[in-house]
Amino acid sequence: MTTEMENPIADLDDRWRDRRDVWARRLGRLRLGVEPLDVQLTRHRLTTWVMTAVAGAIGLMFVALFSAFGRPDVGLILVAILILPVIVFAWIGYLRLARRARGYDRELDAYQAERRRLVESATATTTDAAPRSIEGS
Repeated sequence: MTTEMENPIADLDDRWRDRRDVWARRLGRLRLGVEPLDVQLTRHRLTTWVMTAVAGAIGLMFVALFSAFGRPDVGLILVAILILPVIVFAWIGYLRLARRARGYDRELDAYQAERRRLVESATATTTDAAPRSIEGS
């Protein structure tokens, strides 16, 4: 028999360690095992909101400046070219990170469910194989 068949829990744990390393690379800025992912995502979302507000304020300043000289259209074009992509790509980055975190959570839940199933089946097998005492002898 192979070692995989002898100890499926150890094999599952080894495969999960490998997958966890892959997920750690994919999640990038999120750190696994340090604090819950939802806390880290909340911090990233707040940072994205602040970046949106700062970039929006800078954009309004450009529009106001160009409006003072009678050319608000040039200010709007400048904001659309320089500021709007910063805001859009910040939110795209956050949404991609959140989607990857949800994927990691789904895979972690599947691993934990499978591990629980294997532990329960191993426990049931060992209790069934244990000799029973005969009472009344």
